Amino acid sequence: MTNIAIFRSTRRLIAPLALSGCTLFAAVAGADQSNVADSRPNILVIVADDLGYSDLSAFGSEIQTPNIDALASSGRILTNFHTAAVCSPTRASLLSGVDHHLAGLGNMAEVVGLNIVQNKPFNAPWGRSNTYDFDNIPEGYQGYLSPKALSMAELLRDGGYHTYMVGKWHLAYETTAPTDERKSWFKIKPEALPYARGFEQSFSLINGGAAHFAPANPPTPLDLVMYAENERVFPSKQLPANFFSTEAYTDKLIGYIDANRNDGKPFFAYAAYTAPHWPLQAPAEDIAQHKGEYDAGYAAIREARVARMKALGLIPQAMQPSAGVPGPSEGGTGPKRWHELSDEEKSKEARLMEIYAAMVTNLDRHVGRLIDHLKQIGEYDNTLIMFMSDNGAEGADAFILPIPGTQVDNSFDNLGHPGSAVAYGARWAEVSAAPFRLFKGFTGAEGGTSAPLIVRLPQQESGRPTSDARLHVTDILPTLLDIAGIANPGSVYNGRTVHPIEGVSLLSALRQPEAFAAVRSKDDVIADELMGASYVVKGPWKLSQQPSLELRPVMRDEVPFKLFNIEQDRGETTDLSRQYPDTLSELLKERGAYIDRAGVVEQAQSYSGR
Repeated sequence: MTNIAIFRSTRRLIAPLALSGCTLFAAVAGADQSNVADSRPNILVIVADDLGYSDLSAFGSEIQTPNIDALASSGRILTNFHTAAVCSPTRASLLSGVDHHLAGLGNMAEVVGLNIVQNKPFNAPWGRSNTYDFDNIPEGYQGYLSPKALSMAELLRDGGYHTYMVGKWHLAYETTAPTDERKSWFKIKPEALPYARGFEQSFSLINGGAAHFAPANPPTPLDLVMYAENERVFPSKQLPANFFSTEAYTDKLIGYIDANRNDGKPFFAYAAYTAPHWPLQAPAEDIAQHKGEYDAGYAAIREARVARMKALGLIPQAMQPSAGVPGPSEGGTGPKRWHELSDEEKSKEARLMEIYAAMVTNLDRHVGRLIDHLKQIGEYDNTLIMFMSDNGAEGADAFILPIPGTQVDNSFDNLGHPGSAVAYGARWAEVSAAPFRLFKGFTGAEGGTSAPLIVRLPQQESGRPTSDARLHVTDILPTLLDIAGIANPGSVYNGRTVHPIEGVSLLSALRQPEAFAAVRSKDDVIADELMGASYVVKGPWKLSQQPSLELRPVMRDEVPFKLFNIEQDRGETTDLSRQYPDTLSELLKERGAYIDRAGVVEQAQSYSGR
């Protein structure tokens, strides 16, 4: 047997042993790495993009996701996990362990810049009329992962791990004034790319969204995006002709893992898939699998999901789901209900959901391929695996700025194929967000921030009870440091002042054989603000300020604060603010403290919805 084989066998044998702080790591780090293998577990964090809370069959969906479900059946489902309400703020908090304002993503760079260009507070906290311009953007709204924020990859790399990343980054934009040569209001900041923030190998989409196939001919605006492989930045036109995002990212990550797998070091792999983010696109054979599955319409599919979730014990039997945004026939501002659609409209809506479902099944297949590879190389049992989504389901229509020389073909027969660029809209997003209120972008509503989370610990062979403890995306980093035996750096790292990690480690709770009800004390506060909406959670109570779906200018103080008992009413159906004025007042004070601590810049005028 070769030395390498001996080291790898030793690693597998001693991997189940619990680490005590950093003692084992210190011993390993101080030894000759050619003679000692590091027994700490590998870490694999898988993030789906805009996947709704109920879009996995393990979470009640009709979309079959057997590979991800297998993680759940051998791991643990966490039913009360929360992210930011949109993508780059979540990713900033995931990697840094702090509120996204502190991490530099108080809002997406694209939205901040658009707000300044248009001089109106559309989904951002201010415009030129409110004193801010490109020359004095507040620190928390620059649009890239702040140098004052920690990086999960840096910490794990410096702690002795290989660090690999594939997929969506969306943390390297700098909001800046457009120029004659560069018409956009943001540019790439190389110092914030994955390779510069701790990833040894990376293949990333720099943009927040892109076509999933190689560029069409002629290209769509979503084909004009940028990628980075380590320090090399290149346009999408250089992608191989057979490129499909989910498959390509999986191939890359497997290659990175295999390149160094015999050197005895553990790895941290971050698989940030871009599916099922719009534009809805999938291989034709995947789309064909779902033909006819959504002809029953929004309400029927949503009701069936809620029933399955109750049967699976994911939500209480007595839970009252959100009724959704009232439609035109109900005097509301939401889109049409299914019965209000024409036959032609129903056909298109059903097709959109068929494509979305195809993206999810395709994602599941490649997640399965990645996990199977870990099994084949003998690393599965010694790997912590987390699967999550980055926010609630996307309910907005596809937002595409017209660009000369581009073309979009959204004819019915081309939907889901190269050249098309569609989203599935608010009503299907309500299905994906079932049983909660609203969806992506709505910070004050459970449907905007509730995301599926599945965790499988190393050596775990059987599932553990579902847990409904309220968890936050900032809890991921301290959990990974805990299992890696790496000390929390506090407020200074490598000689620079940084924002200390705010989240708490879940590791001891995850190791419990029984379900755990909490990881924080009842007096701890979890809060967030984004795009003029906010929430504060303390104990069973949730304070929510959330404008409605309709896009119209409103004064922020016109949007009422509501109070929900989310232990009894997570569907947010009954406002209790009048019955409990003292609790409302207490949470308003907590909100003010959060606004000050996180450096939130609030505007007097907002836009309702997103």
